[in-house]
Amino acid sequence: MSFFPEGTRLPIVLGPDQGQPVVGPTGQPMFIKANSADTHGAYAAIEYRHAPGAAGPPAHVHHNHEEAFLVIEGELTLLLGDTTTKVGPGGFALVPRGTVHRPSNASTAVTRFIFVTSPPMEGFFLEMQELLQRTDSHPSVTELTDLGAKWDSNFVDLGPAETVLMHNE
Repeated sequence: MSFFPEGTRLPIVLGPDQGQPVVGPTGQPMFIKANSADTHGAYAAIEYRHAPGAAGPPAHVHHNHEEAFLVIEGELTLLLGDTTTKVGPGGFALVPRGTVHRPSNASTAVTRFIFVTSPPMEGFFLEMQELLQRTDSHPSVTELTDLGAKWDSNFVDLGPAETVLMHNE
C-alpha cells in the first residue's frame, strides 16, 4: 500500500522533509519520496541526511540493486570499493551492483541527499526501523545480517562484537 495518493498516474510533488517518515539506520530522519507502489516496482527515492562527522551505516554491497546518490546540501563521503570520494551539492554518484559502499559525512556540516534504489528497497528501511526500535539500536550481528540478506544489503565488515551500534549520529 502506498503512503502517497492512490495511483501513480498522479504526480507526486514533495518538499524537503516530506514523504513517508522513517527513522533511518543511523538515527537520522529519512523520508520516502516515492516507493515501489508509486513507481510500479521500478525504484524508490528516499531523502536522508548524515550529521557532521557521522560514520554512516556499515559498509555493504547490493548484488541485485543499483543505488544512486544526489547531494542536496553539504558533502557526502562515499566509500566505493577501495576508494573514498567526496560528493558536494548538486553532485551525483552511481553505485553499480557488486560495489562495496558506505555513505558517511566526514565534514563539519549536515549532509542531505536523495538516494534512489533500483529495484526499490524501501522495505529494508521500514524493517530496519522496526529492528532498531526492538533492539534499542543495538541489533545482533545475526539479526542485522539476516535482514540485510533478505533485502540484498549484505554487510561486509560488522566486526567481532555480538551487537552493532546502528544509531551512531
